[in-house]
Amino acid sequence: MGMGISVRDAMNKKPLYINGNESIEKAASIMAGENKGSVLIGIPDNLMGIVTERDIIRAIAKSIPVGDSISKIATMNNLIFINEDEPITRAAALMGKHNIRHLIVKSKSGKVTGVISTRDLFREKDIIKNLGNINDNDWEGSD
Repeated sequence: MGMGISVRDAMNKKPLYINGNESIEKAASIMAGENKGSVLIGIPDNLMGIVTERDIIRAIAKSIPVGDSISKIATMNNLIFINEDEPITRAAALMGKHNIRHLIVKSKSGKVTGVISTRDLFREKDIIKNLGNINDNDWEGSD
């Protein structure tokens, strides 16, 4: 099977986008309506950040008003990307290393082409089989 299943094969090719000035409540509503665990901040050609369901839960736990700007709770710096041609085992290793559940996917040219989540990784039995091939050193930093 060579490299195995690529990120492109498993990712969500239609990520959600929202303006960074929109409210936390609006982002949560969009995510719930589309059954997605993340939304990208900005537009495809000008990605500014990502917000996930965990970010929203943390905000609520900290009593941050849901009317506040989504950019207040989003990850806006140090975004973690993966190339769409990488194997899904690399995506799983990056998620484990950084304790995250979503990776922004880019093409070789640097264009955002999607998002891959832990949910995507476990969707097919072949993906689960391939996860067993991850080198122990790649898991360093995960819990």
